[in-house]
Amino acid sequence: MKDYYAILGVVPSAEDVVIRAAWKALAQRYHPDRFAGDAAVAHARMADINEAYNVLSDPIQRKAYDKSRGEKEGDFGDWVHEEESYQASNSSDPLER
Repeated sequence: MKDYYAILGVVPSAEDVVIRAAWKALAQRYHPDRFAGDAAVAHARMADINEAYNVLSDPIQRKAYDKSRGEKEGDFGDWVHEEESYQASNSSDPLER
């Protein structure tokens, strides 16, 4: 199962406005018309971002998703998005680490 919270880079207890802001920022970053990298990567990322937002922005779907996550609900250990953590670890800026 995909971790929609990790895809959007938010904690499981995030409010709706935080989820929307994360979706909007990622959509601007990975939109195929704006993404500097491979278009196939941008399309795949946008599909994941939109899927995550569609589930987490709907209260009924989010509740069902949280229930299906089971014991992971409230677990903040893996909420950091993989790409951002990779970029931060390879950054020379100490504030990004």
